[in-house]
Amino acid sequence: MRCEASITMKKTWLIFFGLATFLLGACGERTNEPPGNGFASPAATEDVAPGEGYANAGALVDTEWMLANLREPDVRLIDVSAQRDTYVEGHLPGAQFVQWNTELVNPDNPVEGQILTRGALSALMSRLGVSNDDKVIVYDNASNLFAARAYWVLKYYGHDDVRIYNGGRKKWVEAGHELTTEIEPVSPGIYIAGEPDPRIAADWNYVVGKIDDPSTLYCDSRRPSEYEGEELLSERGGRIPGGMNVEWSKSVQDDGTFLEAGSLAELYRSVGFTPDKEIVTYCQTGVRGAHTWFVLSELLGYPNVRNYDGSWAEYGNRADSPIEN
Repeated sequence: MRCEASITMKKTWLIFFGLATFLLGACGERTNEPPGNGFASPAATEDVAPGEGYANAGALVDTEWMLANLREPDVRLIDVSAQRDTYVEGHLPGAQFVQWNTELVNPDNPVEGQILTRGALSALMSRLGVSNDDKVIVYDNASNLFAARAYWVLKYYGHDDVRIYNGGRKKWVEAGHELTTEIEPVSPGIYIAGEPDPRIAADWNYVVGKIDDPSTLYCDSRRPSEYEGEELLSERGGRIPGGMNVEWSKSVQDDGTFLEAGSLAELYRSVGFTPDKEIVTYCQTGVRGAHTWFVLSELLGYPNVRNYDGSWAEYGNRADSPIEN
């Protein structure tokens, strides 16, 4: 009986070993297959993260992901370049254009840069043919400065799946891929923006009310000359008391991609920004501040980060704002 059991066990192990060898060989062959034409096959549509050690790696997509998923029916690509002329001259295939300084702000708000209304975002996304379940990929031609603003807006109104193409237009071209001048028509849809998320935004009252709170820090994303009060873009120059300056552009590399996680962590920690603090980001109109919010919140995983949307355009124009310079 023992002999028969031993023989049966050996046969079982041989069968298991043979099956495992076959599967490993198949995986190896698949890994070595040459790339196709860059557009999606069923196996290519998996969510592949860039793998840079970011807290939320899924907030970014790389060129490989773009090539594999660009034409998937649930992917909507939005170009948020600085000027429409840039988009018209050439953009990624299938991309629609959004003008950051007119379509992502509230024209009825006297403070330049304040976020558009929930209804306005619903109308904009509906016009672009975006549905609430779509993967929205945003990019631009400015190291994703304006794309990060669009990302923050969409997250503020509860869009579940929004991502930034790391490196944007510049990365696409440097990787050897062509831009197109074709503006593809889209069928308008129905998009309903969610309720605003107050956890990622701050207004003037919130900012002023936290100035004496040691658990709250202010990250000024402007140029040093603005931070020091030498460059005046509002009636009053200077900074929020206690604010520390890390210009937004220090978080990106020459090719427009974000610094790797370790370098980003060191950049902000060296100034004094740590994850145990609440951090309010700001700039002049909430755009550079949104970029810094994205870095701290999404890439570094700081748990409590808010973007002050009114920023210095509001703060520096109010006579009752406490100012340090």
